[in-house]
Amino acid sequence: MQPLNLFVSAIEYSANLHLANLLKSLQQTQTPFVLYGIFDKALIQQALKESQNIFQPNANPIHSNFLSQTIYNPESFRVMGFVGILKLIPKFFKLKNQLAQIASTCDVALFMDSSSFNIPLIQTIRKLISKTKYQKKPRIIYYILPQVWAWKPKRAHILSEICDELWGILPFEKNFYPKTAPITYMGHPLLDEIPYSFDTPQKTQKIAFMPGSRKSEIRALFPIFNQLAQTLKTQGKSAILIIPKSFATQDLSKVYGDISAFEISFDTYLGLQQSEFAFVCSGTATLESTLLGIPTILAYKAKTLDYWIAKKLVQLNYIGLANIFLEFHFFNAPKNNPNPSIFPIHPEFLQDCVNVENLQNAYLHFNYSYFFEQKKTLFQYLSHGSAESCAKKLQNFAKNL
Repeated sequence: MQPLNLFVSAIEYSANLHLANLLKSLQQTQTPFVLYGIFDKALIQQALKESQNIFQPNANPIHSNFLSQTIYNPESFRVMGFVGILKLIPKFFKLKNQLAQIASTCDVALFMDSSSFNIPLIQTIRKLISKTKYQKKPRIIYYILPQVWAWKPKRAHILSEICDELWGILPFEKNFYPKTAPITYMGHPLLDEIPYSFDTPQKTQKIAFMPGSRKSEIRALFPIFNQLAQTLKTQGKSAILIIPKSFATQDLSKVYGDISAFEISFDTYLGLQQSEFAFVCSGTATLESTLLGIPTILAYKAKTLDYWIAKKLVQLNYIGLANIFLEFHFFNAPKNNPNPSIFPIHPEFLQDCVNVENLQNAYLHFNYSYFFEQKKTLFQYLSHGSAESCAKKLQNFAKNL
């Protein structure tokens, strides 16, 4: 079989984790592929090496010379908030033409999340193809779609026009796209990744704290989490601080300050497995902890300007992904929820409401039976993982080259 030339644009760390699982599934189908683009080279190589050792003695080749020859890497483009995005505009314009040239010569161009980066890049690729007499054109696929159900719904129409396939990871996403949009629900990638899921409370006497993966998030949340950990210690609880693996080689005291009150874990799943409860910064981590069956309280403090802009633009009752998904499941749309003050699965605290008193009170009055009941509902709603179905699509495309 002719190798599939696959261009990838994966910037966020979570997108690279999902990409790794997709490529491992593709590798298991015995489909040869060559990988181009912007992605976490070390993470992908390690994932494929592990998969190769189990399933395949001859590894698929990865070609990422472009990535090796440039100063750009995914971490350069990971920012939070509207202000942070503005700072990256000059860097992006310098890079997108180079990426477009590479993508235009591939069989498939796969774009994951990061719509502010990827939509203009796809548009540049389309323009380049229209001006150049290529014998073949890449099939443009968007996987991990932007959250058009939260804000900027016009992106749904744009993506429908510029993409050949849209791979959704949420059952309700198709409702926000034109009826003619090439969108398919592929499953949710976290269901491929989580190694366990508890259905009853664990009695470990340990509490997990996850103050985020970005230093700005950590600066905002960790001082409060630290105080809370000290308070819970007087109640016989010990604290686990779950730290992103990307910080493993850094001076943690410069990132977090005093962490002497915590047991440290660089493994999210292991750290949560040892915990009976978790206080988690908003983001994918809250969905992970919920699916794992770890009772969770969400906390988030954004920059004042970013929060003000988000409040104006985002029409949602919640910011936690598990809460959002279940609200769509139960009510089809946030506006149909008759009582948003009742959380679908776990409490949320934002901005000035994030304080030791509020977090401790929510912890003491947490409804465990309701949490585990709704966790099962969430699993049923999301149904299955996405890696295998995505890999099968790429395999079928490769067969027809």
